[in-house]
Amino acid sequence: MANANVGGSNVLTAIINECSQFISTDHCFKPAVTILLCGVTLVWWAYGGSSSSSSGGDLADDKNSILKEADVQSLQTEDPSDDSDIDDDDDDENKSQQTTSSSASSTIIAAHPTNNLHKPITKCPTREKARAQGLVLYNKQWYNVSKFIAHHPGGSELLEQYLGTDISHVFHVMHRNPKQIMKYRKPVRGATEEEMEELLQRRNEVSQEMFDEYEEGVMTKSHAAEFFNRERFNLEAFEKDAGELYEDFMKAGYTKPTFGFVAQKTALVLMFLFLSVLCMKCASSDDQQSIIVTTPLSYILPGIFLGLFWHQSGFLMHDAEHHNLIGNELVNDILGWLYGTVFLGVNGAWWREEHREHHAFLNAFDEAGFKDPQMKEDIWIQNANLIPFYGQELIHFLANFQHILFIPIIFFAGRIGIVVDSTLTERKFRPWTILGNVFHVLLHYAVLSQTSTPIRVYMAGACQFAVLSLQLLGNHHIKPWNNIHSASEGNFSVWQILCTQDFDTPIWFRWFYGGLNFHYSHHLFPTISRESFPITTPRIRSLCEKHGLPFIEVGF
Repeated sequence: MANANVGGSNVLTAIINECSQFISTDHCFKPAVTILLCGVTLVWWAYGGSSSSSSGGDLADDKNSILKEADVQSLQTEDPSDDSDIDDDDDDENKSQQTTSSSASSTIIAAHPTNNLHKPITKCPTREKARAQGLVLYNKQWYNVSKFIAHHPGGSELLEQYLGTDISHVFHVMHRNPKQIMKYRKPVRGATEEEMEELLQRRNEVSQEMFDEYEEGVMTKSHAAEFFNRERFNLEAFEKDAGELYEDFMKAGYTKPTFGFVAQKTALVLMFLFLSVLCMKCASSDDQQSIIVTTPLSYILPGIFLGLFWHQSGFLMHDAEHHNLIGNELVNDILGWLYGTVFLGVNGAWWREEHREHHAFLNAFDEAGFKDPQMKEDIWIQNANLIPFYGQELIHFLANFQHILFIPIIFFAGRIGIVVDSTLTERKFRPWTILGNVFHVLLHYAVLSQTSTPIRVYMAGACQFAVLSLQLLGNHHIKPWNNIHSASEGNFSVWQILCTQDFDTPIWFRWFYGGLNFHYSHHLFPTISRESFPITTPRIRSLCEKHGLPFIEVGF
């Protein structure tokens, strides 16, 4: 098994290196400046950042939030006259704002001359015609889904983005029972050979465009060239092998975790809560000679165990909201509410809705903004393609320091940020969410009342919980970003492979990663239980090697 360290010796180094690409080299830093910037950033995030994070399109609603033509021209390699979608009236109206924005972000743009936000998108005539008719292609048959879009369980936008495309592969791997779902749906007509040929040609073009982006972005910052050989790649052969591999996993029962696995992980969660309370009890004892009583361990140790309680609850929420814990969907939803809303304090239903989009729109954007809500960041810019979506002058200024701010913000505001976001950006009112929040408060009041330093314990737990944020970002943060219109025309699995990486972890420590160390398995086949990831991952590695696709493992 070959390993690669992308952009540095481990994933944290790689992320910080990615952040530091936006630095202007004429800046000097001092500790006092860093502390001041952390304070300013946290205040801005608390009062302004979370309110703008509800959807990727929010930034586009403000005319001042997107860099206008003067800035975009410096990002483009194409003729600036191609930007017919930029309104001249908007340029005149916001001239003064553009000047300010341009000066604030000039050092960033100068460092990144390439950007594909406004790159002309090649439109496939067959797709555009089928899209207008509300059709999708499945197993060489066209189906009309125009009346079903609003009722799609995964959200209407997911289906809208794939209109006019061949959904055979993505539909197959995203559902446990695709044949049963399609059993009673009648196709409008069969696809002609010309249509199949044109769609296949376009999917091959998109795959090659993604390879170009991967080579220019990831491989220039790493030593990952040996994992990637585009000359060996054949889209049709890859899709055939990937589909057969998924069928093998389904027949082997890898989508169904055992009761022992679920019981073991639940016991682990409850054990950490018990250890947290036990340490608080010991710290509040009358034995003044106890090391727990007389040192900072009186709040650090129970805080660490409380953070691990949240940490592991998050993984179980993830499994339940994927319906990967129990066979019954309703029971999975209830468990997701318990592990997420009650134990973790993060709205499980909110997370499920955003996570579906994360899988379908991984590291994707369009002209309006972010499409992947879970990789969207409010206070730092992780990819040059995303610069135009950050119109606030403060963000462009802070981008020069984000390699310094990244870790402090994650550790001191990560826990609070996700709890606040999951509450304020709820898409629809759910009474059981409020009930879960009440139970969460009561549970933690009961737990933290066992110590005389509840705030210190909570903050120590929040710092430990920040490791989960780093784990979540580490799988995708330094990977390419693609325009959703093009990405949805290509192959779903190729897209997931190029935007994902695994963590190389020892067997005894795998519990700490909750399956994130086997992220190729999860993103290629989301219905697979994480209990089976150690079995499925070697076969996915072989699939990638056979077809010349990268399979990267990095140390955390």
